[in-house]
Amino acid sequence: MRKFLLAGAATVAMTGAAGAAGLEPSQPSNTHNIMLRAEPGKVIVRLDGYVFAAIGVGSNTNDKATTGSGPVAAPTIPGRTSKVDPIGILTQFRFFPSFDAQTTGGLRYGALAEIRSNNNTGNAGTGVGTAGQRTTNTLYVNRTRGYVGGDSWGTFLIGSTDGPAATLRTGLIEAQVADGGWNGWAPGLTRGVNPYQFAIGGGYEYSAQKIIYLTPTFSGFRAGVSFTPSTASNQSGEGINTGLEGGTRTSVVNSAFTAGAGDFNRFRNQIQVAANYSNTFGGVGVAAHVGYITSGAIKSSNPTGVAGPTSARGQSIFAAGLQGSYAGFTLGGYMNTGTFNGNSSLTIAGLKPSTVWTIGAAYETGPWAVGAHYMAASTNGNLTNNNQRFDTGVGFGVTYAWAPGMRAMLEGVVGSAKERGRNLSNDATLAAGTTKGINASAVILANQFRW
Repeated sequence: MRKFLLAGAATVAMTGAAGAAGLEPSQPSNTHNIMLRAEPGKVIVRLDGYVFAAIGVGSNTNDKATTGSGPVAAPTIPGRTSKVDPIGILTQFRFFPSFDAQTTGGLRYGALAEIRSNNNTGNAGTGVGTAGQRTTNTLYVNRTRGYVGGDSWGTFLIGSTDGPAATLRTGLIEAQVADGGWNGWAPGLTRGVNPYQFAIGGGYEYSAQKIIYLTPTFSGFRAGVSFTPSTASNQSGEGINTGLEGGTRTSVVNSAFTAGAGDFNRFRNQIQVAANYSNTFGGVGVAAHVGYITSGAIKSSNPTGVAGPTSARGQSIFAAGLQGSYAGFTLGGYMNTGTFNGNSSLTIAGLKPSTVWTIGAAYETGPWAVGAHYMAASTNGNLTNNNQRFDTGVGFGVTYAWAPGMRAMLEGVVGSAKERGRNLSNDATLAAGTTKGINASAVILANQFRW
């Protein structure tokens, strides 16, 4: 009979809050990638989790909205402005129930789920702290995956989880920029600006159900491939009636194609291939990554005209990253380029490729870590205007692991966005066709409570 090692001390020693021993993952979201090696005939059961709490201040172009000059219903008066309070408190918690096991014959297997607290959806007029607002803060499943693997033949995974192009990527320094920089919590106080437009590594990609194969590591090399039939997440049924428009598993709809709208923005039959190399030479760590993502798109059976398109362009994205480290210093860069419109959004024929890239540096010594990164995204923006959108930003942060399970951090982001011929602000008094960019910045002081 197998022996079970339950959470508690085993969790703390191997994956949880033992930051002083260097065993704590540097970024909370990395918990989903941990697959422990149980002894033959045994199982390790874990219940990792964390609570994140921060207070911060933000300054944004879109933290205010000005009404237009046309006729409006009382008591709204044209030209008047409403404004968001610049000071905010951010809280979040996540659980990672999982198990990892190995048979006496050497077969490794396990499963993991990621459970998150949802955001309150209270809006204007709902009141502060009302029961209606509090009860929207529910739990939801963000990732689920099971796996089987062997040292000689690799690992198969299935579920809603990161594909190989995300799992094997390198060059991102966000893990050392406090809690993620532009992929962290400080952007929770910004509005309308975020240059983190990579096509993989976010909920728009990993929440889709997929099957993955990862090779073993040979002389520092590892590769992987995945197939994702649709954008469906954690579904046991089709979730749609044949012939009706809408649904994550749709392949053809009966409405006319509209660029960037509804189901026409969903990818389908996505394939990812990726490879990674990492090694150390005389104390210098080197890691490199290449990946490629391709997909189809949902089509329309009701064309808008003889020459009109019936679908968006499928994804065709090249990814690459390079990272080096020495004596606590890390320098890296990463990029995506190809046919997409930021994150997993699809684009249309005839537009320029989108390109998103970042470069960053970090230094870690003892319980301290400091890092910064710069990001730039050139995407297609509003597809009907045929104009490129440009988002840029800097993220920085300092982290101090001051006790087991406790990580204090100071984190900040500064960014901007612009698109020719578009007013990206909430100022409705500007003339149609006016170009107005937006800016955003935020600084938070936070602590992560981890177990």
